[in-house]
Amino acid sequence: MISDKILNFFVKQGRFSEESAQEILKQAEKQGLSVEEYLLSNSLVSEDEITNLKSQLFNVPVADIYNLTIPLSILKIIPQQVAENYNLVAFDKKDNLLKVALSDPANFKAREAVTFLAKDKGLEVEFYVAPKSAIDKLLVQYKGLRATVKEAVSEAEARFAKQIKQAEEVVGEGLEKVVELTPIARLVNSFLTDAVEHRASDVHIEPLIDKKTRIRYRIDGILREISDIPLHLHSAIVARIKVMANLKLDETRIPQDGRARIEVKGRKVDLRISTLPLLDNEKVVIRILDPSQRIFNLEDLGFWGKGLDSLREELKKPHGLFLVTGPTGSGKTTTLYAILKILNKIGVNIVSLEDPIEYYIEGINQSQIKPHLGYTFATGLRSVVRQDPDVIMVGEIRDSETAELAIHAALTGHIVLSTLHTNDAIGAVPRLIDMGVEPFLLSSCLNFVIAQRLVRKICPKCKEKYVVDKSIAEHIENSLKGVKDFNLNDYKDKKTGNFYLYRGKGCSYCNQQGYVGRLAIFEVLRGTDNLREIITSKLGLEEIEKEAFNQGMKTMLQDGFIKALKGLTTLEEVLRVTKE
Repeated sequence: MISDKILNFFVKQGRFSEESAQEILKQAEKQGLSVEEYLLSNSLVSEDEITNLKSQLFNVPVADIYNLTIPLSILKIIPQQVAENYNLVAFDKKDNLLKVALSDPANFKAREAVTFLAKDKGLEVEFYVAPKSAIDKLLVQYKGLRATVKEAVSEAEARFAKQIKQAEEVVGEGLEKVVELTPIARLVNSFLTDAVEHRASDVHIEPLIDKKTRIRYRIDGILREISDIPLHLHSAIVARIKVMANLKLDETRIPQDGRARIEVKGRKVDLRISTLPLLDNEKVVIRILDPSQRIFNLEDLGFWGKGLDSLREELKKPHGLFLVTGPTGSGKTTTLYAILKILNKIGVNIVSLEDPIEYYIEGINQSQIKPHLGYTFATGLRSVVRQDPDVIMVGEIRDSETAELAIHAALTGHIVLSTLHTNDAIGAVPRLIDMGVEPFLLSSCLNFVIAQRLVRKICPKCKEKYVVDKSIAEHIENSLKGVKDFNLNDYKDKKTGNFYLYRGKGCSYCNQQGYVGRLAIFEVLRGTDNLREIITSKLGLEEIEKEAFNQGMKTMLQDGFIKALKGLTTLEEVLRVTKE
């Protein structure tokens, strides 16, 4: 029997012969590596396989801690030196129960040290096992990425300490006077500039009950806490932002919306500002519209293959309805802008109705709807058709009136682009019919439906590949059977037959997150003659699904798996955004 427990298990499983196992032991010793290190460094097994094995051997559950953000109060229960020495991390706490993940559950010295530290704080410990790479990512958080401003003055992420101190010195003045004072203006500008530099799409400024204001950025679709600011500065900060957006300073009872513009490193950045009254204070959310972050290229957004070719072919038609579906924040408007860029030619009159206008595009007549003044998508559409348009973009089809007007515009010689809230592409048809659109009218004008989600892209600076667990590989293979324009065998190791996937280890370039930027995973449904007949005949979703399959449509999950195999995103991201 092989002495090493991990290797012996894989021998019993039939993964390695006795002879191969002896050679692995010999090579590991020769290179000064443990058997586990040798297996991983040579991609003979995956890190997840070893983690699951340790879970069985030591009767310890597996902790899913990839990309987890740990509250500083929990992280600091175990000193950094202890955590790094034993490669473990405290990742959760419920009442007096502390959850700790470690990479080596056989290290009983590590367990004793943690138990002793927890007992001193009146806590009990529940141990978990996790991959070493996942724990290494979390250990970086000790270095101040999540620390409060005052605890992380020396860290690059904590840039506001000096401004906070200056702001506190003037906050005693009257509110109207304070908002114009340099320290408050400098503080607000500092975290707005910081957010832009970190590619944040939104900044959340929210008062908490424990005498602090929390600053969070949404980066690549995920909210991250950046710092806290003393609560007594909150009113001055909100007032300063209101002044920037020309909002009413003394109105705190109702929500307000406005726009502002700042300059960051020589470029102008637009801000869309929303205030919301809470119990005692107001919360502010700032949407950052940075021109440098715009992507108006379908390939860069993630479109490829037959779906991209079909879309380009359909866009050559002189009229018809094009829909992009998905939940809020799935990149629908960005996709519409990319399509508009293709259609934006000197001989084409394009008019858009938007709420709000996110980016101004030269050559397109963009109109902001104002529902409080009675200027809605429906009333706007009635006016737009009298503007001699070739292409009409409607920000969203929200009601039956807008749906009916959009259909009639598409039937009368216009290209109409819009968005709709459905879970998938085939769901757009019954959704419009539920809104009161006649099936025979819909079938006559529906050209194309895109459904999409956004996934984070793997950081190119720290991307690494790993062997896919056997059960996961089988799931991916079964899911991609029958996909016509993708050869699964191109992504198998020719010697072992293994699949490889990719993930980011975390580095300074991606702030230890393993991800930089986002792209779309999508599915497309084309308005073929067969689909028109199905819609006119009022047949159900099952028939539409069959037609989609006959068209060779890839589902979003299949497209996500393909992009994971190509190393563009991770399997975890695909599963996160596609689960219903």
